[in-house]
Amino acid sequence: VVEKHGHFWVGLDVSADMLEESRQEGRPCDQLCHDMGTGLPFRRRIFDGVISISAVQWLCVATKPEHNPERRLQNFFRGLKRVLVPGGRAALQVYPEDAEQMELIRQAALGQDFGGVFVADFPTSENSKKFFLLLYAPKEQPPPERGESERSGGRGRG
Repeated sequence: VVEKHGHFWVGLDVSADMLEESRQEGRPCDQLCHDMGTGLPFRRRIFDGVISISAVQWLCVATKPEHNPERRLQNFFRGLKRVLVPGGRAALQVYPEDAEQMELIRQAALGQDFGGVFVADFPTSENSKKFFLLLYAPKEQPPPERGESERSGGRGRG
């Protein structure tokens, strides 16, 4: 659908196997195997929009001893704000395990000044229920801090 409307897209997943599954013969695409809980490795203000399907809720789960769900969500939403153009949009389909995870995700987004809403599709069905976090980036974003690389998001690498 994205391509049919003339948009370019980039695939990002922590699993190389999932990226391989998404490849289709004859359809070139850019893909990157990366843990979005460490931030987003793209230039500042490069995307008009972002779509995520069933990925963000995994940042709420500590799969390694060094994983801190709050910090991983903050890294993701800080990176999302940085890579979106001012006023850019994000549609994040999430499957939180419980209300606590939903609130953790919501607070991390609000902490980066995103506006938006949580929407439930099939809200009365336990089997078909889907949640979407529909966000828009702040219209005005401060310029990069001194010494911050366009790509690094403040980590000092470029």
